[in-house]
Amino acid sequence: MTVRRDFKEPGRGRPDLVIGRDELVAAAREQLARGGSVLLHGPAGIGKSTVLRALASEYGTSAGTVLRCSATESESHLPFLALADLLGLVLDDVSDKLPAAQRTALESALGGGESTLQRDGLALRLAVLSALRALAADGPVLVVADDLQWLDSASAELLGFAARRLGGTRVQLLSAVRTEGQEYDRHLRSSPPDTLAVRLGALSRAQVSALLDHRGYTGLPRSTVRDIHRTSGGNPLFALELGRALAENPTPPRPGEPLPVPTSLRTLVLNRLEALSGEARRTLLVASAGARPTLALLHAAGRENAEAETARAAELGLLATDPEGPAVRFAHPLISAALYAEAPAQERRAVHAALSTAASDPIERARHLALATTG
Repeated sequence: MTVRRDFKEPGRGRPDLVIGRDELVAAAREQLARGGSVLLHGPAGIGKSTVLRALASEYGTSAGTVLRCSATESESHLPFLALADLLGLVLDDVSDKLPAAQRTALESALGGGESTLQRDGLALRLAVLSALRALAADGPVLVVADDLQWLDSASAELLGFAARRLGGTRVQLLSAVRTEGQEYDRHLRSSPPDTLAVRLGALSRAQVSALLDHRGYTGLPRSTVRDIHRTSGGNPLFALELGRALAENPTPPRPGEPLPVPTSLRTLVLNRLEALSGEARRTLLVASAGARPTLALLHAAGRENAEAETARAAELGLLATDPEGPAVRFAHPLISAALYAEAPAQERRAVHAALSTAASDPIERARHLALATTG
């Protein structure tokens, strides 16, 4: 018996191809082959779902039962939704193997009844554990869970309770979660005992070029691919969105102009700007326009409160702290690109005019002077 749930398919309907992940896919493949579980983690757009789909497709054929769920932020408030995705289609096969109290609690939860963790907590926890063990008695079980960060809290609690007690059974968990640092530890504690955590990092320039070619964005100049890699920070989703924006733009950027940043990416990275004052946003815009921004450069460009404003931006995760020097560095290159693209043309020209007198390098001053004009 195999139960499948389809995942969200990215982009243009092309088949997924895992590019630049040979080593980590090999490690995950080895872990699954010996009966362990795998937790993929990394920032948004880094390709976790692509790797997860590839591994699930490869190992799902050997499992007796494949249970899938893919949570979304908009539905994360609905209790037991992920659990219903996982067990809804197999409930009839396992319900008669559960004790009466567990069966009643589980059926009520999956059927939208009044079952709650507060009222039926132990019965529900044991029911999920018993259901997975019953399925494993008939053959290997692969639980595939994408976007764990959006799991509704009730399903996350129940799945974590069961996962921690599945050692020695034929149940494996293949999951993915969005993380920025080491906070995956919390999800690892809710995984089966033998779980390998695999972090996905940035792609190289050559790998980004291969990804763009695979998705049909071919024939791009090497300088453009270099700019896409730099602006995306090696993030596959960001690189593809920048490639799409270039393909849809009838006029390619002139030398020295930034890449067009689509609205989808601007929204993704600029939400945190709403917590900044207008003056602080202007300071960050000056930094985004500078080739090598420093606090001294921002002061020379007229940003008198640059220290306090950049410190606030760093607190919000927009800037990276640099204890070794005065450089002002954005936490991700796309933040700088999106901030610049979002600014009105008149405001950008004013910023370049200020930098044309503040910059110390004569070539950089000439560049800013040219970008400050309308001709």
